[in-house]
Amino acid sequence: MPDARALALFDLDGTLTWRDTLSDLLVREFGLGRCLAAGVRLAPALLGVLAGRVHRDTAKVAVLSHFFGGMSEPAFAAIAQHYGHQHLDKLLRRQAREQLDWHREQGHRVIIISASISDWIAPWAAAEGVELIATELSRQDGHITGELAGENCRGAEKVRRLKALLNPAEYTPIYAYGDTQGDTAMLAIADHPVYRGLR
Repeated sequence: MPDARALALFDLDGTLTWRDTLSDLLVREFGLGRCLAAGVRLAPALLGVLAGRVHRDTAKVAVLSHFFGGMSEPAFAAIAQHYGHQHLDKLLRRQAREQLDWHREQGHRVIIISASISDWIAPWAAAEGVELIATELSRQDGHITGELAGENCRGAEKVRRLKALLNPAEYTPIYAYGDTQGDTAMLAIADHPVYRGLR
């Protein structure tokens, strides 16, 4: 068993960042006009989530399929890599950046656990020297399908994916940072849970 050491778990969207990365990427890549038009077309799914009639994963797939379904893997990779390298860091909250840096300086193991798509987080996470657990997109015949590969990394899935990577019992203390109900399960395993405390 490795020596016990501290573990820091961060949600991304709304916790580390002040804006949702998917919506930010879409506006930057496709333009506000096209995004608004897509919002009208996808309104039944998007409004259905708010009304509790449509599962959020269904709406998420509808958005991803609309913009990326059928796109070649190289084209999608170029978009994701550019965003991750050039734009994601600009969305970080000042206090969140300071807390992330503090954990790294202390030598803690830092893992980002996000429901967002891994492709546009991974370049930033690699540059930061932190690990990443995130939602994956399905590919088929060299193209993006728009479907998810596996479960959306939200709620209990965050903890399941974490435990597939490591044994939380080998780390002490555990810090966790989140901002929505989708982070509740992750916060529950922490010695020091922080809910909306990085704003």
